[in-house]
Amino acid sequence: MAKLSTMDKKYRAENDAYTMAQYEEIMADSARRNAAIKAAREQAADLNKRASAMNKVANKSNKKK
Repeated sequence: MAKLSTMDKKYRAENDAYTMAQYEEIMADSARRNAAIKAAREQAADLNKRASAMNKVANKSNKKK
């Protein structure tokens, strides 16, 4: 990994602080937290479907070789 400049480190720290504050706000609001969990489950299910499709394609490709 390339070394970060002082400005990049500062930006990353500020961005991380913002992300952590958002996390605290989400976790404190049960409706928002539950909606985020539901969305994460849906996204994970979609990613699993896509991964399954990719594995099928990869396996078909390997059989032809």
